[in-house]
Amino acid sequence: MVCSSTDVPQFEEPYIEIGYKSVGEALKECESFNQRELKLPIKLPPMEFTHHLGRCVNDKENNNDEFQIEYLHNAQSRNHYNIDVRPIEQKLVFGMFKRDRKTYKLKDGSEAQYFTTKTPKARGGFNILVFEKNGWQYRLAVDSRIGNQVTADVLLGIAESVK
Repeated sequence: MVCSSTDVPQFEEPYIEIGYKSVGEALKECESFNQRELKLPIKLPPMEFTHHLGRCVNDKENNNDEFQIEYLHNAQSRNHYNIDVRPIEQKLVFGMFKRDRKTYKLKDGSEAQYFTTKTPKARGGFNILVFEKNGWQYRLAVDSRIGNQVTADVLLGIAESVK
């Protein structure tokens, strides 16, 4: 799908310019590239989003392949949630967040790690849940400004919705 600047709403334009497209289109692209099915959570955080865009990142070195979804609200910047999924062979290690990390057990017996990137001096950051399922590493992240609304338990419920 090729869009001219007159076809794309101004809010979406920077995302389209860096390769974002419809979630369905990006998902098909990533499944084809990785030659396997990628299951997405069926639940979302309990907040309003005006946009959801996806992108399939195919690293030429084959080290940083990733499927990304951005859920955004054009008038509420704190309503920001994203899902990043990587092949398990290219999973990331989040060792730098050891002090704030909590480990949870998912119903299938696997573990999920919950931590925040927000620091006492920073105004922003994300609360993140990382887990592995079906040969993929999932990273669910929500703007830390809504951490009281989208808690670790909410993110765990979303993780459990991946079948």
